[in-house]
Amino acid sequence: MKKLFALLLALVMVLSLAACGGGEEPKETKAPATTGGNEDPILSQEDLEDIDDALDALEALMPEGWDENKYGAYIFNVWDSEFLPDCFPEAPEGVKVDQTTFKDFTHDTLNGDYSVGPLNYDSYEDYREYGVGFYATQEQLDTFVAAVEAKGMTGGQTEDGDWCIYEYFGNGWFMEIFANLMHNDQEYDYWVSVGATDCLFDLPASISGIPLPQVGMVTYDHDNYTINDYTDGYEDVDFDLSSDTLPDEYYAAWFSYYCTVNQDAIDYAQQLKDLGWEVVWESDGEDGYRCCLQKDGVYAISNYYDYDCMLEVGFSDMVENLSY
Repeated sequence: MKKLFALLLALVMVLSLAACGGGEEPKETKAPATTGGNEDPILSQEDLEDIDDALDALEALMPEGWDENKYGAYIFNVWDSEFLPDCFPEAPEGVKVDQTTFKDFTHDTLNGDYSVGPLNYDSYEDYREYGVGFYATQEQLDTFVAAVEAKGMTGGQTEDGDWCIYEYFGNGWFMEIFANLMHNDQEYDYWVSVGATDCLFDLPASISGIPLPQVGMVTYDHDNYTINDYTDGYEDVDFDLSSDTLPDEYYAAWFSYYCTVNQDAIDYAQQLKDLGWEVVWESDGEDGYRCCLQKDGVYAISNYYDYDCMLEVGFSDMVENLSY
């Protein structure tokens, strides 16, 4: 990297000196400006030493002990709280720290996919992820999850079994906690990998004049939104949320909000009720709140799925399209 920066800086200096010539006629040069000719070299030994000092200072900007390869930056055996964003709690007492990591679009991926949990980025320049890996007992994992929630993050466990996944959102950050059960380790129960990003997508404001929930997070850019068209079978058709209106028939429009809580579904249904929507049916069971409403020939649902910590909202001209 130092050699690359040196070459780039040298090129910038050459171009800068060339630009200083202004409108003068170019002069014939018999030897390269930096070697063996009669003219003084553009870069003296002192210049090169200054560049080397500057590059040493540039390298010093990376936190002490960190290293980097084409897949990201990392530091082994350290929970680098000074580097990690505030959504990361301190390391639970007694865990075995594997590494702290950072990765963005300038780094390669093993599978060519830039994503954090359910978040997928069409523009790789939007991707940035902070991470930490550690070994933990069940009690230590529970302590870490509780500390994340104490920071105001909402969400919860979305996958159970040998591979446990927790997803949380709050304060402008999304965090995924992946815990892999280790059957042969006598000291620790899990290897835990945590990734977090503040590269999030804007919540859509409304559809066809109907306000949409402003809770949780969405997993893609709704500037590229589609609705289901059942006019001739089934197909997804482009829909501009800022200007298009819902068709009269044969459609369904869906929105999913992650890292939400059951009350979010209740609150959104109440918001529609306050706007004159009438309840078709409503329930609040162990798996979450469910509500179907109707107004002016449009049906809407506000459903919460506890096992995914997800609020799902849908609109259609036929209630059957929302029951599928």
